[in-house]
Amino acid sequence: MKLAKHTLLNLVGLGAPLLLALVCIPALMHGLGPERFGLLTLVWAVTSYFGLFDLGLGRALTQQLAILIDRQDTERIGPLSASALLLMTALGGLAGGLMVVLAPWGVDLIKALPDRHEAITACWVMGLAVPFIVLTAGLRGMLEACHAFEVLNYVRLPMGLWTFAGPWCVLHWIGPDLVLITLSLAVGRLVGFAAHAWLAWRALPQLRGRLRWEASWLKPLLVSGGWLTLSNIVSPFMGYVDRFMIGATVSAAAVAYYATPQEIVTKLWIIPGALTAVLFPTFAAQAARKEASAWALYDRAVRILFVVLLPICAVLGLGAEPLLRWWIGPELAAHSAPILRVFSVGILINCLAHVPLTWLHGTGRFRAPALLHCAELPLFLLALWLFSAQWGLMGAAMAWLLRMVADAAALFALCRLDRRTGR
Repeated sequence: MKLAKHTLLNLVGLGAPLLLALVCIPALMHGLGPERFGLLTLVWAVTSYFGLFDLGLGRALTQQLAILIDRQDTERIGPLSASALLLMTALGGLAGGLMVVLAPWGVDLIKALPDRHEAITACWVMGLAVPFIVLTAGLRGMLEACHAFEVLNYVRLPMGLWTFAGPWCVLHWIGPDLVLITLSLAVGRLVGFAAHAWLAWRALPQLRGRLRWEASWLKPLLVSGGWLTLSNIVSPFMGYVDRFMIGATVSAAAVAYYATPQEIVTKLWIIPGALTAVLFPTFAAQAARKEASAWALYDRAVRILFVVLLPICAVLGLGAEPLLRWWIGPELAAHSAPILRVFSVGILINCLAHVPLTWLHGTGRFRAPALLHCAELPLFLLALWLFSAQWGLMGAAMAWLLRMVADAAALFALCRLDRRTGR
């Protein structure tokens, strides 16, 4: 029952903002225009990418902390948390600095910019917020490790709503100013960081009087986090590089035609995300105790995701054109509907793959998924370049679909091997 309750809470916290997005995204697209809206999607993408620049410490912290909490090892919880958060502070500062320094170079790669200075300033604003975004990921992981999903969603819900409400408010009250829109997002992240810190302090009384740096945690955190770093860099890069390639080879407006259906389908990640956030600390604790019942939970999770997602993806694929025409208008629907059909197939496969990935991470096998992502990267870039050069936007979508299929097949195969060997 706890698993179902916590999953439902996560689903509400992650999913409710999508209802607001249905209203705000068309308004943002029409108010900003295709070029500025395309740039806004790129700002979102870059921020998400650099927000994962924590050497995998957030995920490693959750895994290690879940085991300590399960064992009631209160003396080590404070040093583990403090050591991980200090490392993440340094790494977040480095990531934000890189975003600020590289902003002019990255912006110059995009064709048909409405205002170069505006785009660079927007990147600078988000770069200043990146350290707090990285730290928030660690604090959220601490709350997930102790299964504090109810209080976690008290923050997640308003943060998710502000992602769309903030830009809409700026557009409505001030105008299509990309810098102020980005500033509203950055302020929302800062408030979210403060709220996560307060909730973590309340949820983990074991931290009081025990927050101190302990060098002995460096090795377990960095070994686990080191492999996660590869996934945290390579996997999001593959998730967003198609947009940048389209922007560089076609235009910023073409990014909007491609990114809009992609944003729609990737919002379905909230469903496996809601479930796997609960599964991750559970898998970690059960694997440490070597409980065989974990595999029954694994199988049930895959079945539940398939039953829930299949009808949703079928509706998106079969009704792509009328849905897009109703939502964002006939012009963009004509360009984006064929892309949405391809994405609706790939997202179903990818969402199911979240379960084996969570199993591997929860049981401490961070190396295998990282090496898999490294192997996928050159193959995906090659396919993306060849397919997009030959078939344009549809070619890029087909390369994305092939990556989803290959990635899911490999992850399920790795877990099948674990089951056979009794891990």
